[in-house]
Amino acid sequence: MDTPKRKVPIRTPSLEGLRCVVSGNDIETFCAGRFSVLHFFTGGCINCLHVLKELKRSELPEGIALVGIHTGKFAREKEDGWISELIARQGISHPVVNDADGGGGLWDGFAVRAWPTLVLVSPDGYEVARVSGEGRVTELIEAYDGRAGGDEAEATTVMPSEAGASGRAFSKIFADETHLYISDTGRNTVHICTLEGRIVETLEGFEEPQGLFAKDGRLYVADRAAGAVVVVDLETMEKKVLAKGLRSPWGVTGNDEGLQVAVAGAHQIWQVRYDGRGLGVMAGIGAEGIRDGKMRSDALFAQPTDLDWLDDVLYVVDAEGSALRAIENKEVKTPIGWDLFTYGDRDGIGEEVRIQHPEGLCAGIGGCGNHRIFLCDTYNDKVKVYDPLNGRVTTLIEGLHLPTGICKSGCFLYVTESGRDTIVRFDISSMQYERIEIE
Repeated sequence: MDTPKRKVPIRTPSLEGLRCVVSGNDIETFCAGRFSVLHFFTGGCINCLHVLKELKRSELPEGIALVGIHTGKFAREKEDGWISELIARQGISHPVVNDADGGGGLWDGFAVRAWPTLVLVSPDGYEVARVSGEGRVTELIEAYDGRAGGDEAEATTVMPSEAGASGRAFSKIFADETHLYISDTGRNTVHICTLEGRIVETLEGFEEPQGLFAKDGRLYVADRAAGAVVVVDLETMEKKVLAKGLRSPWGVTGNDEGLQVAVAGAHQIWQVRYDGRGLGVMAGIGAEGIRDGKMRSDALFAQPTDLDWLDDVLYVVDAEGSALRAIENKEVKTPIGWDLFTYGDRDGIGEEVRIQHPEGLCAGIGGCGNHRIFLCDTYNDKVKVYDPLNGRVTTLIEGLHLPTGICKSGCFLYVTESGRDTIVRFDISSMQYERIEIE
């Protein structure tokens, strides 16, 4: 009988010299004498955000030191400042390292191949277990229990919280003829304001409100972390859950048939009637990618985060694909974008165009900017405009700070910037913009 081969222990790369992005504390000291879970992630990846929530929910044993290894995919995600904002926005309390040089840093050193990946390392620096994808934290805890034998190592250092104070942080915005509706992920609220920025009502009790859409006296909210679409009666301000069980609903819009929801975590577009019935998939087979074809059986989306109707075409922005998609006559097409790793900053027509992790979109209907699609080119700090008649993309506003939400009312565009508590108001007729206080 053959003797089973034992797995050869793998020595992991040293963490010497690595420091927390926010606190500057030494990672090696934090991990010394303890088992460590290293979470390889990037903040623009929805699956990574799901695992962050899973780690919080799982309550790792005291003998484990949790360290985030942020290996950015996009150029913008490699910046310390961007990562610091992410830490505050997501309420991350464990230390995070910027592995900006992933190709020559920890990503390659640990032979990581996908986001998110979790690696359990022993106190003496050997890999115990690793998992990739969502829903697998318990496997690491089981591996730890089996290796530690119930004797938890004492923590030698208590690392101070990385998360900053949570203030107002606007994300998405919608406008009708008289009001602005603004989602505030810093306070988990939705503000109803005049068009001049005066708050007239603040709605509380959301988990992470994102996309907004108002119609016929009701406001619809994509509550991302709750996995739900919530409807608010704008006369009584009463809330109720219209749809639930969605994997990170991020954007919402509507037409005469009902609501359409950009479900980022499932890489799909869902729909539901205004009475809550008929919830189901409208487009996307559920895998991540950029692929055109029949909307239910062929099409792939890549983390859709916003959407809006222009005539009979539903336009969608795919953040991870750096793409603009169009759904028409049950077919999906891609006016802008190539694949998950082709991005940049270039205006032009068709194949010339490059954008970087767009997160916001609105259609221009009537008046100034009529029949145009306005895009938040988020990681390029710009708003761009797409003309469906000729396929041309041009930069409209630059010098912003990570714009994530956009809407149009009359000749004005209103834009939110990630983590800020002001709104950019752009006058299309004069091509000038200003920041207005929301108070």
